[in-house]
Amino acid sequence: DVTLDADTAHPRLEVSQDGKSVKDTGKIRNVSMTEKTFDSHLFVLAKEGYTSGKRYWEVDVGEKRNWQVGIARETVTRKGTLTLSPKHGFWVIGLVDGREYWARTERWTRLAVSGKLTRIGIFLDTKAKKLSFFNVHKETAVYAFSLGGDKSQEGKFFPFFSTGSISAKPDTAPLKVVQRFDE
Repeated sequence: DVTLDADTAHPRLEVSQDGKSVKDTGKIRNVSMTEKTFDSHLFVLAKEGYTSGKRYWEVDVGEKRNWQVGIARETVTRKGTLTLSPKHGFWVIGLVDGREYWARTERWTRLAVSGKLTRIGIFLDTKAKKLSFFNVHKETAVYAFSLGGDKSQEGKFFPFFSTGSISAKPDTAPLKVVQRFDE
C-alpha cells in the first residue's frame, strides 16, 4: 500500500492523516527534523519501499502547475541541494510551470503529452528493471525508465512525490495517491 511517510516530508509539506495526500502549506512548519527528512526540497517518500515484484499506483495531480512523481532509491541524499536524475537515485517525471512535462534524465527529456495530465499511473517492475508512467484518463504511455543493472538496483525503491520547486509560488492543491496494486 502506498502511504506517504511524514517523517521524510520537507517542513513546508503537510501529509494528510491517512497518508494518502500531500500539500505545500507555503510555510515552514515546526516539525522535528531527522536524517530521513528532506531539508531543501519539497519532497516526500512513501513509507514502504520495494525490492521485488510488480507495483502499480496512481497519483491525482489535478490542476497543479508544478509536480514531480516517480521513485527514489532508499539511499538518496536528503540534505542540501539535490539533482533529480537516475544517477542520483531518482527516476521522476514532472510538470514545470503548468507548461512543459519533463522526464528527469541526466539531460532532461521533454515529454510529448497531448492534453493535460491529471492522473498519472506508475508501474514499477523490478524484475524487468523498468519504471513506466501512464496517462490514466487517455490510457496512453507517457515515459519509461530502464532501471539498469548496476548499483541502481541495490536497496529499496520508494514511491516519490514532490509538489514542485521550493522557489515557485506555493500551490496548496494536494497530490493524492488514489489507487494501487501489488503482485
